[in-house]
Amino acid sequence: MKKIDKYILYFIFYIPVILLFCYFFYQVSFGKRRDELIMDRDLNESFVGNVDSLYRDKNNHNVKIGVLSNGYKYKIPPLWELRIEIGDSLSKRKGSLDLYIYKRKMELIILDYRDIYKKVKLK
Repeated sequence: MKKIDKYILYFIFYIPVILLFCYFFYQVSFGKRRDELIMDRDLNESFVGNVDSLYRDKNNHNVKIGVLSNGYKYKIPPLWELRIEIGDSLSKRKGSLDLYIYKRKMELIILDYRDIYKKVKLK
C-alpha cells in the first residue's frame, strides 16, 4: 500500500472521530446546562384542552400521560399526578411557567413549574 493511500485511510477513519470528540467537548464546556434546557422546553410548551384520558407510558419510564381533547399528549410531572383528573381543563401559555387547571367544580388551580425544579434540584 502506498504512503498516500495510508494517509487517505487515516483521514477517512480518524478525522470523524476527532470531530465528534471536539463537538462533545464543546457541548460539555460551553453548551447549556441541563436545568436551562429543561426550563427552555417548559417555556416553549403551549397547549389548551380537556383531559380525555390518562395512562402510564411504560416505554417512557412509566410517566403519566394526559391525552387532551385536541390530541395533545401532556406528560404530567410526578408531583402533579394526583391533581390532574379526567375532565379537567388544562391551559399552558408559551413563555409562562404556570399551568392552569380548571376543575369541574368551577375551581381553578395554578401550578408553577418552578416548584418542580426546587423539589427535583436539577443540577
